[in-house]
Amino acid sequence: MKLRRTNYLLGVGVLLLLSACMGLTPEKKEKQKSPNIIFILTDDQGWTHTSHRADPNIPESKSDYYETPNMDILARSGVLFTNGYAPNPICSPSRNSLMFGQNAARHIYNKDADWYKKTTNWLTIPRAIKKADSTYRTAHFGKWHIAMEPKDAGFDYDDGMTSNNGGEIFGNGFLNIKEYTKAADNYMKANKVENPSNAKKVGKPSGHWEDENAKDIFGITGRAKDFMKESIAKGKPFYVQLSHYAVHLSLVSQKETYEYFKNKKPGDLHTNPEFGAMLKDLDTGVGLIMDFVKEMGIEDNTYIFLMGDNGGRLSLNQIAVVDENKELVNAYYSTQHNRNAPLRDGKHSFYEGGLRVPFIAVGPGIKANRVSSTPVTGLDFLPTFTELAGGNVAMPEAIDGGNMLPLLLDENVEKVRRNSEYLIFHQGSHRKPRTAVRKGNYKLIKYWSQETKYQNTPKVELFNIAEDLGETTNIIEKYPEIAKELETALNKFLTKTNAETGIRNIEGAYYRLLDDLKISSDDE
Repeated sequence: MKLRRTNYLLGVGVLLLLSACMGLTPEKKEKQKSPNIIFILTDDQGWTHTSHRADPNIPESKSDYYETPNMDILARSGVLFTNGYAPNPICSPSRNSLMFGQNAARHIYNKDADWYKKTTNWLTIPRAIKKADSTYRTAHFGKWHIAMEPKDAGFDYDDGMTSNNGGEIFGNGFLNIKEYTKAADNYMKANKVENPSNAKKVGKPSGHWEDENAKDIFGITGRAKDFMKESIAKGKPFYVQLSHYAVHLSLVSQKETYEYFKNKKPGDLHTNPEFGAMLKDLDTGVGLIMDFVKEMGIEDNTYIFLMGDNGGRLSLNQIAVVDENKELVNAYYSTQHNRNAPLRDGKHSFYEGGLRVPFIAVGPGIKANRVSSTPVTGLDFLPTFTELAGGNVAMPEAIDGGNMLPLLLDENVEKVRRNSEYLIFHQGSHRKPRTAVRKGNYKLIKYWSQETKYQNTPKVELFNIAEDLGETTNIIEKYPEIAKELETALNKFLTKTNAETGIRNIEGAYYRLLDDLKISSDDE
């Protein structure tokens, strides 16, 4: 299966707003036009990877080198969540969790390895929206990486079973950057390329090349605009999800953007011109969507949400530079590390650097220039989008997210009602078993097995992230009762959900699904 490519409530009465804030839905909606919903999901974008402060009270929470002017405008246009969390610190578990509104413990890290064959009746974002209002047109563009075919998830239009290729699109097809690993190693040895920061080598280097449609940013954006135009012409409300490949792995960008950052003075925290250029191109794509909404005159009835799928990669390791003929022309080690400070660690980690992400919501009824410290999660999108679409959809107990609409529309609301007062993050099965749980300002992390990366594992840690954002001081001995409460809650949840807390020799569900469908990941 080849990837296809091509070059609320304004006017809503007080009663509706009050009803929404109370978690109610009016019986009649004939005179109300269902709002459009646009969800922009970025890939591997860290909490501090914007040119606005991720938390206005923390000066170092903005980049001193990257530029995201359109995301900055988006953040000022609505509510900026300083405690926005991805459902998981890695791509596929996070994306599955987003689509189902369920904690990863219930599916991708469940003891039932065949869960993905049993999702026929599970709620997904498009299914739930259509249950609320069957007139919605729904579409997904870009990276998928979910253990269910998009059409089975309920999308009317989609790009297909796109995988974790990283958006390594070169001309009209994918570029397998793994093929450059040996060539890059040989180049660096032959040319005695220095490794000043002692960066470790990885099996897949970060490739860099110039492309007019960098990371398919403009392809994804163009296809989404075409779909939205069709929906507007038909008088139909739409849900559009743009799941970008940027800024994941390969550092693809437009030539002029790269030249700009190459000539820009590096910052103290962020220095890499290849990544800066790719992020700026992604931001341009976000701006094109914002401009489209204004040009079409639908901003009074359209919501835009932006979130990162997990924390940013901690480092970029070696970089292989590829020319227009797919030839390796240069290779070197990046000196860019610890890119998520002041947060600790990054992608894959259960510290804040792996979980806390950019999180913005804009739309009618949402006051501009708002900043909220209320913890929110990508799991909240399914019930929130459903409520925006009209509500009246029963949420199964397995839906771990909550309806954010009261919080979005009322500054005095400071809580999202969910099926639990705890935010829980978990992984197991084919990955190192780890769990984190947050309640209030306290966060507990549990390592279930011995790990070489972290000392003295298995272990349990406790942090006060309001006072210690960098999670530098384990206070478990000082507050044993708090630690006991949090660990008891997470253990109870994992037992109830039949979560895997060990390791087994098994592929991720997405790739097992590809095998079932007889689709090669290289053919997507």
